[in-house]
Amino acid sequence: MKGMMDAVIKTKAAPNSMEFASVPIPEIAPDQVLVQIKASGICGTDHSLFHWNAAIANSYKLSYPSIFGHEFSGVITEVGSQTKDMAVGDRVTVNPILYCGQCSYCAEGIINICDNRPFLGTDYDGGFAQYVAVRAQNIIKLPDAVSFKDAALMEPLCVAIHAVERVKPEFGQSAVVIGPGAIGLLMLVVLKNMGVGNVIVVGTDADKDRLETAKTLGANFIVNASEEDSVAKIRELTGGKGADVILDAAGHQTVVEQAVQMAAKGGRIGVTGLPAKPSELMMTQIAMREISIVGNRAYNLKNWFQACNMIAGGLDVGPIATHVLPLKDWEKGMDLLDQKQGLRIILEP
Repeated sequence: MKGMMDAVIKTKAAPNSMEFASVPIPEIAPDQVLVQIKASGICGTDHSLFHWNAAIANSYKLSYPSIFGHEFSGVITEVGSQTKDMAVGDRVTVNPILYCGQCSYCAEGIINICDNRPFLGTDYDGGFAQYVAVRAQNIIKLPDAVSFKDAALMEPLCVAIHAVERVKPEFGQSAVVIGPGAIGLLMLVVLKNMGVGNVIVVGTDADKDRLETAKTLGANFIVNASEEDSVAKIRELTGGKGADVILDAAGHQTVVEQAVQMAAKGGRIGVTGLPAKPSELMMTQIAMREISIVGNRAYNLKNWFQACNMIAGGLDVGPIATHVLPLKDWEKGMDLLDQKQGLRIILEP
């Protein structure tokens, strides 16, 4: 055994059953590398699993003790005998989808909907620890220009890139992002960097600080749906036409219902949020106005290289990492998210 390491572990299938503990440093298989983690982000999934949201928890095959965390970066400290082009000291981030590489979806490069896709940080131990064992083919090497903190934001940036690509925005079109959390604000950044025209970000009273952040990140308009009718306001801001592209990053069942009312004829609605309840939609209206509703899950392989190149090329994702805490203060990070303070909380083991 290599020794012990600090980690945050989920001890049982119940709310709040996580603790800071000392556990064995993982042994690696011949096709794996050992990564010493330098930065690890707390995702909304991690937050939901901490509080034990049953709808999300039942989507994974969890075993206990379990180490969450799937947005992380670090340095390779050990390489398996069957790995290629990997070396101790390499600065890396990690694609947490352990895609099979053999199904028809993997053959098309759409690993996000692979038939057999265990996930680091749920099905296997993840990044809320000092070390993690990772399959070598899931490693993405980092350019020197990309910091560990920014690299820990690369996974949510991939989510945003994939979602934006799926709704196919065009130069000068109008776009709405509903939900100004980390993913929603990264969607905003991606849209602005693509040359989309007006980008409008919609939130609620609970998102006031995040809406202000949206302004600093380039939103043309912000809308507080707690204070005004968001559908009417989007119509007004688009000259009565409605928005060409709408992205749901909120995950509430009413969002797509509202998005249909906000959309222009031929509008495209991308669904990234994961509501716990079904939405009610008038399909006649969707058909008559040729509105498309597109589901988005995670990211494809190419999105990792896109995200890496964008950050290395100067894309500023730094404002998304609002707090940096030592790993032992993980519970403070969860408290901040409970209070809707901050966006991505970064833990440093």
